[in-house]
Amino acid sequence: MKIVFPKEGIEKTASEGGTLLDVIRAAGLPIEAVCSGRGTCGNCRVSVNGTEGLACRIEAENGMRVEILEPSEEHVILTDSLKPKGEPSPFGSCLTKIAFAVDVGTTTVVVKAVDIGSGREAGVRAFSNPQLAYGADVLSRINNAMDDASLLSGIITGAVDRAIKDIMQNEGAKAAAEKVVIAGNTTMSYLLLNRRCRSLGLAPFAPEYGINPIYEYADVFGTDTLGCPVLIYPYISAFVGGDIVSGLAHIERHLETGSNPSYILVDMGTNGEIAYRNGARLITTSTAAGPALEGGNISCGMSGLPGAIYAASYEGDGVFSCSVIGGQAALGICGSGVIDLVAALLDAKLVSETGAFTETGDTIAEMTDTNRAYKQFAIAEPDDHKGGERVVFTQRDVREFQLAKGAIRAGVEILIEEMGELPKTLYLAGGFGQNIDLSSAFRVGLIPYGLEGSIRLAGNTSLGGCVDACLDKGAEGPLPSLDIIAAAREINLGSHKSYNDKFMETMLFE
Repeated sequence: MKIVFPKEGIEKTASEGGTLLDVIRAAGLPIEAVCSGRGTCGNCRVSVNGTEGLACRIEAENGMRVEILEPSEEHVILTDSLKPKGEPSPFGSCLTKIAFAVDVGTTTVVVKAVDIGSGREAGVRAFSNPQLAYGADVLSRINNAMDDASLLSGIITGAVDRAIKDIMQNEGAKAAAEKVVIAGNTTMSYLLLNRRCRSLGLAPFAPEYGINPIYEYADVFGTDTLGCPVLIYPYISAFVGGDIVSGLAHIERHLETGSNPSYILVDMGTNGEIAYRNGARLITTSTAAGPALEGGNISCGMSGLPGAIYAASYEGDGVFSCSVIGGQAALGICGSGVIDLVAALLDAKLVSETGAFTETGDTIAEMTDTNRAYKQFAIAEPDDHKGGERVVFTQRDVREFQLAKGAIRAGVEILIEEMGELPKTLYLAGGFGQNIDLSSAFRVGLIPYGLEGSIRLAGNTSLGGCVDACLDKGAEGPLPSLDIIAAAREINLGSHKSYNDKFMETMLFE
């Protein structure tokens, strides 16, 4: 069978019995399959011969003309940390020596070329992790690479290598590459190095492999695009990765310059990673926050793309307002919008402290899903002129959010309990942390009260640590992380005596 993708200008063959998602994955085209093809997330939307549907639910047939809707490559991706950014370096032959900083996230990837002489950005490529076609979270990736990581490894190494090659051809022309520095969570590091993930997916969840001090470019990426060494930040544990280690190194180099640092670093991704540094002590943990804080597992959830509601508020007298990325008609709601909307519903007293909707009426309506009634709130309706979709927020969505925010909040509180005092600063890292409204975050209880005035949006600290290491002297110098690894003590929340009680408490709204 032949399947045509007119927008990409390609034609692919397919076998009988497979789905369109299988064809799209095999073609290496960007698509989000947050649920790993189970048909529950609704993200793998396609148009087949003019009719919309989900790629994972459509059987491939000969002659199909397929358009991928809202491809994952359109994410707005954070490419800077809190460190002040210099002016871009002159392109082309003015460059003499560069290094590459690479942040491999579960959702997004950033590749940044740095002019070693000036320390300035010489080129950047940011894109969605193409492994999204195999699930949104690390557990989905682990399940797809339990004993053979070659498929997912080839996907990510190929994408990073192409980005580096593109920068060299367009911005780096005659420059020599001195080194590549990479950070990612433990699963991403495993997949980058083509390591099977069985030990990460089964108890006692301990890494089977370590990170070498240095690799050759060809050994990691399988090409001769560059002939320089590759340095990868080591991880602390199976779920506290090199991205947090890189972020800690970046913060301590630029932001915590005293001899007695006191701060918490929170990366609110699907796998929420948290670290608390207090003087010589460092405790870390991770929480299974799930994708709700990024718009996943939400009935009308979507990524931060044009059409996503990213902010909402209650104006009083039953009036709500919302803001949409791109100023167009609403198509769904992303993570920052979810937090704002929950805060607005609490302000309007339409959601109680337990998370239950409090009344029915014009704004809260009954809806049936698999023969079970639950309530929903309509935040946006289609417009006759602008189009758009009916965007609703359901009782189930509130529960998904409660699980995610309860996990993050409980993790922060347990680290504070273990340390015995509040930190001076709480750094929120990553794109999600950069875009949330802090007043809404406090209102819904995502961040503990008592830390008002202590919050700092730190940007992409994982990438920042890689940039720092790019500028350190020497192509093969050690990464600034050995003292961090030695000091770290991990807390397993699942076995912590306080976690269950904390989690139940923090799921409630104050």
